[in-house]
Amino acid sequence: MEIGVVLLTVFVYGLAIFLWVREGSPNYVVGLLGGHLATLLSPFWQALYGFSYDPTMTAIYRLSIDERLQSLTRLQEYALPRPVFIGGWLNILPALLVFYLYRHRWWFPGYVTNVLTFTLFVVYYMLVEVIVQRQGWLLYHNSVLLPLGVPQLLLSAIMNGLVGLGTLAAILLTRRYSLTSLLWIVMPIPFALSLLVHGLLGAPLYTALILQAQSWAGAIGLLGTLGLLLSGAHIIAGSLGRPAEWRQTV
Repeated sequence: MEIGVVLLTVFVYGLAIFLWVREGSPNYVVGLLGGHLATLLSPFWQALYGFSYDPTMTAIYRLSIDERLQSLTRLQEYALPRPVFIGGWLNILPALLVFYLYRHRWWFPGYVTNVLTFTLFVVYYMLVEVIVQRQGWLLYHNSVLLPLGVPQLLLSAIMNGLVGLGTLAAILLTRRYSLTSLLWIVMPIPFALSLLVHGLLGAPLYTALILQAQSWAGAIGLLGTLGLLLSGAHIIAGSLGRPAEWRQTV
């Protein structure tokens, strides 16, 4: 598995460097680097949302949980597998593809277009997660059941879709920045957006799950999280839907 991920990563980076030379845009390479950076938070999301990776995969680092918190977080240890880190660019790939289409005038920002793009992002992340689960590389724990029968992979896909849409917005807004500026501004964006989406917007849900609240409280937490996520998508889609304004900022 790891060899295949490495070879695919080398190919993707080679393509990104080719586009950098051809188009004079380092955004592709910087975006890929940002995807790897965001995966460093994975052990924390495993602890909050109750999933884990195949323990046979080599880990880059492990997050140990204090014994007093183990009963709340359901697991004792969470790891960032090396293949997950190497393949972190998968999380940014949809945003970079749309950025490429925008540069070649095959994609035009507008509210409806942006909402459709967000929807396609969600579908992409769902497909990736289905494949990963079927291969046994990722497992959701039976003790973590979402209220109202909402599939766990759907919530994960919506969260990742929002991170992807926000990353796309950042790449578009900074598309003419220098390499140094992109490294300082754009590369940390996926990391920061993951903190915002999974850490803050998901708080109503994972708080109810960790505390094992009653079903009605869990339902309220889920609806609260979904409302925040969709509101975030609406805000970003609306902002990118006014290209005449943000085109003047770069």
